[in-house]
Amino acid sequence: MVSDLDSALDALLHFSGRRTRGHSSVDTLRALLDHLGNPERSYRIIHVAGTSGKTSTAYLIRGLLEAAGFRTGLTVSPHVVAVNERVQVAGVPVPEARFVAYVNDFLPLAASLDRELTYFELGVGLALWVFAQENVEYAIVEVGIGGTRDATNALQSPDKVCVVSAVGLDHTELLGNSVDAIATHKAGIVGEGNTVVVVDQDEVVLDVVRDRAREVGGHVIVAAHDPGAHYQERNLALASATVEVLARRDGFAMADVRVTETPPARYERFAATGRRLVLDGAHNPQKVAALVEALRDDQVTSIAAMVTLLQAPDTKLAATLSLLAPLVSHLIVPEYALGDGDKVKRSFAAEVVVEQARALGISAEAVRTPAEGLSLLQARPERDLVVTGSLYLASLVRPLVLATWGDPVRAF
Repeated sequence: MVSDLDSALDALLHFSGRRTRGHSSVDTLRALLDHLGNPERSYRIIHVAGTSGKTSTAYLIRGLLEAAGFRTGLTVSPHVVAVNERVQVAGVPVPEARFVAYVNDFLPLAASLDRELTYFELGVGLALWVFAQENVEYAIVEVGIGGTRDATNALQSPDKVCVVSAVGLDHTELLGNSVDAIATHKAGIVGEGNTVVVVDQDEVVLDVVRDRAREVGGHVIVAAHDPGAHYQERNLALASATVEVLARRDGFAMADVRVTETPPARYERFAATGRRLVLDGAHNPQKVAALVEALRDDQVTSIAAMVTLLQAPDTKLAATLSLLAPLVSHLIVPEYALGDGDKVKRSFAAEVVVEQARALGISAEAVRTPAEGLSLLQARPERDLVVTGSLYLASLVRPLVLATWGDPVRAF
């Protein structure tokens, strides 16, 4: 029996073995939802894809709908604080005791399907099932990776509203080596008759989204923003345009409020004793470019940083370090591995990162663990400190940051 959040995470992680060849996530989640009595039909769905900004946009859509008086569900991945972050209702993760009870009820139902379910499929299925038990009115569902073949693409109905945030190069080993190839995967969430709201960006991406909508009889709305808009302003423009679509269609008035919801480890700012620290899960060049933009907007010109990425093509590591190089006076590189067996998320070897950083002229040193790295980072003389490169790194460091720095601040 699951008894707390840690055992719930363990149970979900180890429900199935390694995914077998030929496994279809879309077909599997569709079968699970059918087996559960199609809980997803009891609420309306907003489906969010994109390379950068999709989690922040999902949170902002949730905040705008809650402000308008609706009860919402939100499912995102990966989680940073705890596993119940993947199942949020009415603006917060489902409380631990209730979450544990739901997991204990849900796992036997999933097992009775008698079909291989991955951790991600299981987590999304749990969230969609809980949303029905909790009587949510709108569910905001974040894509895991890509779109077309992502498990969440089992969600198909004419009244689904699709959202596409900024698209760039990431997960190229799975999605392709060009922006238009990756955009094709993202646009794949658009089904028959769907409205898709896409943030204004490269015409290559917009053309792919328009082509997909035309194929399925959908409708495209481009969310405009000021040419020099900060990435958070672009996310808000996209979220606002999405909720405006819902308001017109479903006959409600948008609340006249400025929603500023910030997911954990998405440009979280901390301040203490005249020093400043930013915790950000940027894990691809597009996200790191947005991080650098935000730092410069905060008048940050020189940082000591703790950085590493999940193992990925070396080109991704080189591009990330190149973007950070003009700001970094010293780099600390830890290593970590989360999970066990064949379900491990592992960082680059620290020496690999250090070698590439030094080749770019960055002073760098390797450490064994994120905790050791944070201690060294906090002992540095620089006023401004940054931890970035991975949401998994952020999840390990964030409790230590909270213990030392206190709660995050809205602005420096």
